[in-house]
Amino acid sequence: MNETIFIDIESNDNNLIEVARQIYQQLLNQGYNSILLENNQSINNKVNLINNATGEVIVISNRINVNNEEGSEIIYSLKDTDELATLIENNLSNYSNVLKFYQQRLPSDTSMDYYQIIRETPNAETLIISYNQNDLINKSNQTNLINSIANGITSYIKKSNIYVVQSGDSLYSIAQKLGVSLQDLIEINDLTNTNLSIGQELIIPEKDVIVVPPTITPDNNQNTYKVSSGDSLYSIARRFNTTVDDIKKLNNLTNNNLSIGQVLRIPSSNNDTSNNNVTTYTVSSGDSLYSIARRFNTTVDDIKKLNNLTNNNLSIGQVLRIPSSNTDTGNNDVTTYTVSSGDSLYSIARRFNTTVDEIKRLNNLTSNNLSIGQVLKIPSSSNDTGNNNVTTYTVSSGDSLYSIARRFNTNVDDIKRLNNLTNNNLSIGQVLRIPN
Repeated sequence: MNETIFIDIESNDNNLIEVARQIYQQLLNQGYNSILLENNQSINNKVNLINNATGEVIVISNRINVNNEEGSEIIYSLKDTDELATLIENNLSNYSNVLKFYQQRLPSDTSMDYYQIIRETPNAETLIISYNQNDLINKSNQTNLINSIANGITSYIKKSNIYVVQSGDSLYSIAQKLGVSLQDLIEINDLTNTNLSIGQELIIPEKDVIVVPPTITPDNNQNTYKVSSGDSLYSIARRFNTTVDDIKKLNNLTNNNLSIGQVLRIPSSNNDTSNNNVTTYTVSSGDSLYSIARRFNTTVDDIKKLNNLTNNNLSIGQVLRIPSSNTDTGNNDVTTYTVSSGDSLYSIARRFNTTVDEIKRLNNLTSNNLSIGQVLKIPSSSNDTGNNNVTTYTVSSGDSLYSIARRFNTNVDDIKRLNNLTNNNLSIGQVLRIPN
């Protein structure tokens, strides 16, 4: 579970405080990362805690409906859908007269949410529940209220993390539809084959949050970043692998408020990206730590360690430092190849006159699966292609061993022997060593 759920108390009413605390405890008992925000905490402190949370963040702010004693109300953020509000309303309405659930805007600026806890937590899904005070008095009804709120939250989380297989679905089409990696979908569900059943429930891997890629201006010790709509100090710190406190310190900020167009100085990471053993990679749509690690022949743990990541969440446009493989790709006996559509380990091995086992050993591969864009290290043949008696030729459309041998004044048997070929089949793009 990658969600963080904040249960906020915005009232001195003892009955409401008890209900909120019990909701928090029930979620905690079910294994959710639940955090209680007490009434005596300042709103700025609450906002900071929410903005610094990791993963998907849900905030349920509990208060008394002082405007209308005859019912309860649910208020949700302008940036969010009504799905969570609907699920909670469906449960809550069994035990309270829910007058309405709606979005409320700041009267002086209708583009902004009215409540500070909503307005200043742009990356969280925030909901305000204003209870009918009379509903809170009865202790047995309190239990019903607690269960209804907790069930609404957990139903929403489970629904958002589960995909139900429909007629005509395949694993590939589901991965495409959800914008996730096929490999991640297989791994997170522990699938041993690609067979699916209608109605089968699949866990959805974490998806990237689409953000505007950063504008980076290089400097000796720092970068600069122009704040865009939806940015927060937390999301910017995460993108540049730094901390909120370091950004605030460097920019002399006294709070977490940002303005669109504001230019921030970003501290450089302590890890030297100019090191010969480190390269950088900008996260794209569909990427996961697993797919990136696989592409660069490294491990998820090594990437997380180098980038000080505490979870597997990534953002599009995030710049990661990638450790170089322990195998020296600059070695004269090793070249690199970027996997293209239609490639297989067999076809690549054949093209470079090596073996599947040698490529797998050099790249620490445990299976034959490849990803488009993956960079492979290719071992040079034991036959020295730099030898004065050997040249290379790339096979083109229409070529045959006979025509190539004729072109280079050699014979088919010598070409086959030098390239370890067992038949006369050739592939376009295959690199052959030709005896002089």
